[in-house]
Amino acid sequence: MTESAEPELAELLPEPQPPAADPETPASDPAPEPGTDAAGLPGSASDAMPGTRPAALPGTPPAPDAAEQAPATGVITGRLPRIGDAPPAKPEPESAEAAPADDRPIARFAAPFENTDDKPLVAILLIDGGAPELDRAGLAALPFPVSFALDPLDPATPDHAAIYRAAGREVVMLATGLPKGAQPSDVEVAFQSMAQNLPEAVAVMDLAAGGFQNDRPLASLVVPVVQAQGRGLVTWDEGLNAADQVARRADLAATTIFRDLAAGGTDRFALRRTLERVLFKAGQEGRVAVATEATPELVAGLLEWTIEGRGATVALAPLTAVLTVD
Repeated sequence: MTESAEPELAELLPEPQPPAADPETPASDPAPEPGTDAAGLPGSASDAMPGTRPAALPGTPPAPDAAEQAPATGVITGRLPRIGDAPPAKPEPESAEAAPADDRPIARFAAPFENTDDKPLVAILLIDGGAPELDRAGLAALPFPVSFALDPLDPATPDHAAIYRAAGREVVMLATGLPKGAQPSDVEVAFQSMAQNLPEAVAVMDLAAGGFQNDRPLASLVVPVVQAQGRGLVTWDEGLNAADQVARRADLAATTIFRDLAAGGTDRFALRRTLERVLFKAGQEGRVAVATEATPELVAGLLEWTIEGRGATVALAPLTAVLTVD
C-alpha cells in the first residue's frame, strides 16, 4: 500500500526545474527537496516552495485562500486591507483624573443630608458637658438629626466623641482652650492641642460667655486658624459679634446660634414656646441653628415635640447643612 501511494503523490507535485547553469558561476548546493527545509529536515511544502501551495491529498477539500482566512480588521497582517474592511479600532481615551477629594473636616466628616422638600432648615446642637452619667448612646440614637458640641480639653472627650461618630453624628469643638490675651502663636498652639482630642470636629463653637466673638483682635486671630484647619465657625447671636463679621469677610463657613433652647425655661411648655419662635425665624431666613445643654429633660421635650409633628414645617438638619458662606 505504501508503494502505490508514493507514485500518486509524486505525480501530483510539480516537478521542479533546475536553474540554467552559468559557466562562469560555480555550482551551488542542490536545492532541498520539497517537503524538507534547508537543512534537509522534514518541513512543509510551502516552506520549501514560496509562492506555491502544497497539493492536497485525494479526497481532501482544498484549503481556503490565505486572504479569506485573515481577519478583516484593516490592520496589515500579511496583506493590504480590502475595500469594505472595518476601520482600525481607535484607542480608548484615557479617563480624566478624578477631582481631588475635599479633605477638610467640614466636608469629610459631615453627616449625609438631603432636603428633598426644600423646607427651612433647623440645626440643633446639644452641648455635652462631660457628665459621666449622660446616656450618650441614647442621644446618638435620637430619630432626628442632631449635632454634639464637646470640650476638647476633657480627657474623656475622645471616647464620648467616638460614640457620636459611630452613629454618624457630627461633633463640634468648643473653644475652651484659648488663654486670655492670647498672641498669634498662642492661638495656633491652643487649636493644635484642641484638635488632637477632636480631629473629626466639623466646626469650632465659641463659648456662650467669656469667649472670643466680641473681642475683635482675638477674633481676627482665631478665624484664620479655624479656616486653616478646614472647619466652620459657630458663634452666638449676641452683641456686635466681631468673629462672625471677620468670618464672613474671609469666606469662612459660619452660622450663629439664634437661641439657647433652655433660656426660656426647661419644662415642656417653655420649650415649645421657644421652638415656635425658632420655626418663625427659620421661615424668615431659610435656616437657623439652636443649642442647649444635653439634659434628659430637654432632650425628652425635643423628642416629644418631633413625635407630635409640631416641627413639620421645617427640616431638622445636621450643623453643616446650615453653615453658609456669605
